[in-house]
Amino acid sequence: MLPMVSLFKRLSRPPFEELVEKEKDKLYRVAFTYVRNEHDALDVVQEAVVKGYEAYDRIKHLDYFSSWMTRIVINTAIDLLRKGKDVIPFCPEKSQMNGWTETHIISRLDLFDVLSELKPEETTLLVLRYYHDFTILEIARFMNKPEGTIKAQLHRTLAKVRKRMEKGGDTYEQLWS
Repeated sequence: MLPMVSLFKRLSRPPFEELVEKEKDKLYRVAFTYVRNEHDALDVVQEAVVKGYEAYDRIKHLDYFSSWMTRIVINTAIDLLRKGKDVIPFCPEKSQMNGWTETHIISRLDLFDVLSELKPEETTLLVLRYYHDFTILEIARFMNKPEGTIKAQLHRTLAKVRKRMEKGGDTYEQLWS
């Protein structure tokens, strides 16, 4: 009887490939945020999609597919970083910098430096809140933590970023010397 239920679930759901296709750009951006390298980000997304495909029958509410896949990508990226794989820091190409002022470039590079120094959980909070526009409640559900905990962690993380950015970065010396 169980195989028949599983078969019915598969037939009544949209194909996994269709759902992933809608999310692929977001999944890549999340992976890139962590590993800061195109090739590693593609590897992370590929591995996450395989993991998601294997577990697709177990997801109970397809309304949460996007959050579920994002969580798989984040965990896969963190696993890759823990394995000690070399991470190439992100540096915008000169073509992306056309029209930017020197101050804008330096601030942007300083921000990337600060973000790369954060713990993975702190990066996750900032990415979900400010890059993907998740609400505090959505982040709390996503990370399986109370809303108050998320608010406090987000507040501390933002304070850490602000303090480092106000202090000024070292990027100016590196960029123009």
